Amino acid sequence: MNVVGIIAEYNPFHKGHLYQINTVKKVLKPDAIVVALSGNFVQRGEPAIFNKWARAEMALRAGVDLVVELPVCFSTATAEIFAESAIKLLLKTGVVNTLSFGVEEYHEHELIFLGKLLSEEPSSFKSLLNEFLQKGLSFPKAREMAIAKYITLNNLNLNVELISKLLNKPNFILATEYIKAINKLGASFTIFPVIRKGHQYHDKTLTEDYVSASAIRQTIITNRQDFMDKIASHLPTLTLQVIAKEIKHHHNPVFLQDFETVILYILRHIKTHELKKFFDVREGLENRIKKAAQTCSNLDQLISQIKSKRYPATRIQRILIQILLDIPKEMVESRSPYYIRVLGFSEKGALLLKQISKNASIPIITKTSHFKKLDQRAKSMFERDLFSSDIYSLAYEDPNLRTGASDFRRKVICYSFSK
Repeated sequence: MNVVGIIAEYNPFHKGHLYQINTVKKVLKPDAIVVALSGNFVQRGEPAIFNKWARAEMALRAGVDLVVELPVCFSTATAEIFAESAIKLLLKTGVVNTLSFGVEEYHEHELIFLGKLLSEEPSSFKSLLNEFLQKGLSFPKAREMAIAKYITLNNLNLNVELISKLLNKPNFILATEYIKAINKLGASFTIFPVIRKGHQYHDKTLTEDYVSASAIRQTIITNRQDFMDKIASHLPTLTLQVIAKEIKHHHNPVFLQDFETVILYILRHIKTHELKKFFDVREGLENRIKKAAQTCSNLDQLISQIKSKRYPATRIQRILIQILLDIPKEMVESRSPYYIRVLGFSEKGALLLKQISKNASIPIITKTSHFKKLDQRAKSMFERDLFSSDIYSLAYEDPNLRTGASDFRRKVICYSFSK
């Protein structure tokens, strides 16, 4: 059985994502495709623009067979933890044997080398990394420079300039983390990279057929009350249909600024030493956060005042989201999902679920209330997912949609292609 796994945010699902799925189907002809999807908050340290149920439906309409949720404690973590926990989730299904991912450029030799180096972390490399970190560089920059110096010192037959360039490309960075995690976990996954089409990850212009999710989000936030016409030609019909349905049901797009007041409230209320219970808050960062919360009146000011070379804006945003959702650092550091939470499946996916139920090494949750049967460790992780949905709903303009226990009112999506 050939089952392909994809790790995604679909924030929102665009033509590049559809291209990847269609390429996987055309080339690999898989028996099924499983997507590990970030929930209502994503790795950039932001809420997803549309809720997880809407994005799961987009994936199913595009031909995915099963969508499972990556727990929020990992979907809002560093690239390393995000990748490792998602690989573990796919691995624990017991059925996935191929991983597909998008990359800006595919250089197999360099990718395999980086994955191996970073999973093994020889002592000489770790010394170089610490050397550059002690100079106050951000982790990505310190790692890039350590890798370049390691290659040079060991006279390896690799193009240092090319590797440095690749390590500045977001999708390639994630791809490296995927290979690193596969090596570390001893997963017997084959890989199927797909070269991304059109604009780059951070490009915010709408000039080509294949545009980035960043460009779509920027267009929506700039035109919050009248964005459909502006994005219509840049998204697949299936995505537009789901968005139209969401808007009809008053599920408006959600952005980080929608949580501005509540984040400032939490930061002003919490004790300084309590901030250290959150992942990545160290080296006195708790003092910078607390001071900024008292002197800043909005999120942009807050992030600008806290950030530094060592702690860039995206890293600060992730910390703020984990504080907002009260995610303890021990949960993030576990790097291990304790359940498979199903968001939706196709008719083929229903059959696949039966196979997973035989092979999976962790419990499968297809009905929200069943989480109560989990052990305490898993239950605590699942409760963070439930809480994140309830916090997310506070951003809806319709007061009737802001009530709690929202996940208990949603059923797993059973999608039929005959619809």
